[in-house]
Amino acid sequence: MKAEISVMVIIVLVFAASSSISAPAYIPRFEDFAILIHDVSPGYFEQLREITALIDTYSLQNATYLFVIPNHGGGMPLEDYPAFVAFLGRLKAEGYHVELHGYAHTGDEFDCNASTAEKKLELGLRVLSCLNVTPEYFIAPRYSLSEDALAVLLSRNITVIGEDFVYFPNGTVEPVYNREYTWYLPSPFLDYQLASARASYAHTGGTFLLSLHPKAVNNDAGMEFLREFLGFLKTCEKRNPLNGLG
Repeated sequence: MKAEISVMVIIVLVFAASSSISAPAYIPRFEDFAILIHDVSPGYFEQLREITALIDTYSLQNATYLFVIPNHGGGMPLEDYPAFVAFLGRLKAEGYHVELHGYAHTGDEFDCNASTAEKKLELGLRVLSCLNVTPEYFIAPRYSLSEDALAVLLSRNITVIGEDFVYFPNGTVEPVYNREYTWYLPSPFLDYQLASARASYAHTGGTFLLSLHPKAVNNDAGMEFLREFLGFLKTCEKRNPLNGLG
């Protein structure tokens, strides 16, 4: 009886969550689905190896976007970690996309004036140039971004992904479905999070963005969620978007 009640609670909660989904943007480059890995830096080297090995198993390299911190904490410049740079280079060659996630990821560093944003952006772009990468996408640390910093990024033809909206260089702003189900996921919530993610994917007419943070996902429940959800995606037929962007 207790198990039946638990299942019923999950069904009700999932229905409530999926039925409240608005009409998110369909992002042509991302198509139906994309994995966004935040906080890509040498400090999470082993965790990233584990995550990408699982993604490789399901051949989802081309759907995965690595948001790199060029100088994590202000004391971990990427160029001082050649093994990690080589690792990113291999991932890029396999189809992963290398993008930008702030500069040092200290505080709300891009909640700043235009000149500071320009300076930090230039520093980040210079570091990524070692991988012959010009990022197309940017996620601000903690999704914290001033209007001035946003204007700087858009002026450089960089699309900015927020927690609830995506900002395109042409001035268009669209809602986006961007969720993280694996933030230090406790095992008792694994089934609920899986059911919720599957229902949301099925009912999201636009692009479904799955955000991950290394370390936060690297526990038994988090990796099991990722394994089962990626397997679920591979068994689904490609969804037809309800709405496209002009």
